[in-house]
Amino acid sequence: MRVQLRPPHHHADKAPIDIWVIHAREENPPPDTEAVEWFLLTTIDIGSPEDAEQCLRWYCLRWRIEDWHRVLKSGCRIGDIAHETAERVRRAIAINLVIAWRIMLMTLLGRETPGLPAEVLFSDVELQTLRAYAKKRPEAASAAG
Repeated sequence: MRVQLRPPHHHADKAPIDIWVIHAREENPPPDTEAVEWFLLTTIDIGSPEDAEQCLRWYCLRWRIEDWHRVLKSGCRIGDIAHETAERVRRAIAINLVIAWRIMLMTLLGRETPGLPAEVLFSDVELQTLRAYAKKRPEAASAAG
């Protein structure tokens, strides 16, 4: 459904904003659970049920993107990057973007297929490097064991 939001009185000179409201409800929830039901507000023009479904799919991907940003910030510590030149910063960010993606891939695959061999995700050189690192840091080796 399309809804038009008028600006507040203190912004009366602003134009109204058209938004669409999508009401989503889980049709077949798992046993012994309540169905998920929520309203999504969007500025994307929703002209059909298919448009609404596409918008919901995009929104569902948002959580993966939020996780990826969390990995960049907390795991890769991207906010701590401070190099002498903008080019070095760009290169460091580019490398960390790939690292964050690999961490997310490993996390997702680890949850779905915990018995997956490390060779599927890592090259021989990467595995050698990780093993050497684990030997160098006893706490890393005991956590991996």
